[in-house]
Amino acid sequence: DIGNRLVHAFNTASGIPYGTVNLLHGIPPQETTVASLAGAGTLTLEFELLSRLTGNLKFGKAAKLATRALWVRRSQELNLFGKHIDVKSGKWVEYLSGI
Repeated sequence: DIGNRLVHAFNTASGIPYGTVNLLHGIPPQETTVASLAGAGTLTLEFELLSRLTGNLKFGKAAKLATRALWVRRSQELNLFGKHIDVKSGKWVEYLSGI
């Protein structure tokens, strides 16, 4: 049940998930379109695992699309990711990267 409620976070133009989902109402109307790489990355790992545990492929499909969406947006020069990305436009809002 919770996976079905949270999967709506991945319904973005880029495939990169929103950072917040209201479990009763979905994406809040005033939710920011800026997501952190850490948040998006964590959701993709969790949804791939959820897909394997439940046998429901839609969770894994959403996770793979999000992973691919992030991967193609990495820096072409250094192969690094920024910290924050706009889930609608797919453009990095914060380009800095760290370890």
